[in-house]
Amino acid sequence: MRNLTHHVLIVAIALCLAAPASANQMSRDNGDKPTSVPILLDVALLRPIGLVMTTVGAIVYAFPVAPIVAITRPGDLWKPFGPLVAEPGKYTFSDPLGQH
Repeated sequence: MRNLTHHVLIVAIALCLAAPASANQMSRDNGDKPTSVPILLDVALLRPIGLVMTTVGAIVYAFPVAPIVAITRPGDLWKPFGPLVAEPGKYTFSDPLGQH
């Protein structure tokens, strides 16, 4: 019984490891047709994460980063704004669904 269980587990692990390669090949076969899986993943998971990152970036920029940069290098005040707020905001609100 133990031997059979070990064999079943080995086959199950091998199939799990081979599944991404199979899915990748299937997506290549579809050509340029968009599938609903990336769009659903984008809407359900990635856009909410982008919204959280935009909010966190705005808070981090407003309180510790902007005052320190304003004191030390006033000419570079908007440089940290891009990676902290603008890039996550662009991804969250401007980029087309399923393009990442």
